Amino acid sequence: MNKFTLAACSIALFCACNNSPKPEKAPEQPGETISRPDNFAEDITFLREFAQPAVLKDSTSKSAIAIIPAWQGRVITSSVEENGRSFGWLNYSTIENGKADEFSTYGGEDRFLLGPEPTPVIDTTVSENGDSVTKQATPPALTSTRTLQQVSSAKGITVLEGAIGIQSKNGNTLHTSVSRTISLLSRRDLHNYLGADIHRNMRAVGFHSDNIIINSGDHRWDTAYGTTSIRIRGVFPVTQASIAIIPLRPGGIVENSAALPKERFLIKNNIAFFRADGNLSAEIGVKQSSALNYVGLYDPEREVLTVVQFTLPRNLAFYLGETMEDNRAEVLTIRNNGPENPYARGRFMEIQSASPAALLKPKGRMQHFHRTIHLQGSEKHLGEITKKLFGVTVKELKAALP
Repeated sequence: MNKFTLAACSIALFCACNNSPKPEKAPEQPGETISRPDNFAEDITFLREFAQPAVLKDSTSKSAIAIIPAWQGRVITSSVEENGRSFGWLNYSTIENGKADEFSTYGGEDRFLLGPEPTPVIDTTVSENGDSVTKQATPPALTSTRTLQQVSSAKGITVLEGAIGIQSKNGNTLHTSVSRTISLLSRRDLHNYLGADIHRNMRAVGFHSDNIIINSGDHRWDTAYGTTSIRIRGVFPVTQASIAIIPLRPGGIVENSAALPKERFLIKNNIAFFRADGNLSAEIGVKQSSALNYVGLYDPEREVLTVVQFTLPRNLAFYLGETMEDNRAEVLTIRNNGPENPYARGRFMEIQSASPAALLKPKGRMQHFHRTIHLQGSEKHLGEITKKLFGVTVKELKAALP
């Protein structure tokens, strides 16, 4: 496929103004409760009404990321410049309403989770006028609302820690210590992580999170007592023509939540192409036996290529399902949002990586890296990157799906 091999990527993962013109608004999806500015500076202004975002800036370029420590140290958004495009999707209406029970739908590019999630409970009630109302009520997971505390901050690096008690499927409490280090990557170093040169006319921003959990209890975590895993979830705005690019091992397969038409999903030459337009709720997943440790998202309208990289063990490992009741055991899950989602309306794509199950003895630890890089530039220059990483040019990407 390309010279950016799994081994090489694994090594990189472990080394680890008031006079400005008014930014254009993003296209609004029917049913959206509030439009988003699609501008980094305006997103930060909005967030400061409800939280205290910390902005980290790169001294070698104009790029920046915004972290909200109170929201589990979430990287909420990023940009190649202060008044540039905002690369993280924010659920403006939910943030504005401040609903703690919907904390999980605030959005953001790098959110820390511990899985599996509680299985949703379907609750059907009858209203006063006799209508039947069905709601999906997920028991509040401690990881959805428990905050991490910022313990240190240096130039381009923020460290957060916390203690979390997780209820396992078997009813046991998993006492967990969490450490999360977020690093803004220097523009001049990004080519080392990509394994590809970045043209000087391209603008870029990159960051990664180093996530560690420790068994701080007295019981060994296993399938009998209960266990957990690290999940990092990113939510990105998309347009009608956006497309996800998922490289696969030779002969690799993709798990679909439902049959998808050929204009939305296709596998060709060990690359899966998935339409990311925010028009239809759809989900695909990749298990370890089929996965490589990176994925792409290309938006031709905004001329943005997003590359997400994550830790993937060389040897086959035991993975957990998305919820306590399923056994999908995916290392990578990608969801296209649709207007039928009542909790988060808007055009966005969700990308989630997962660690293996944390089968840990007391004081044992598990580490999971997750890296996000955004590249903004011409079709020609972005095409040089996609060809190197995925083996396809931008022209071929745009023609991949009908």
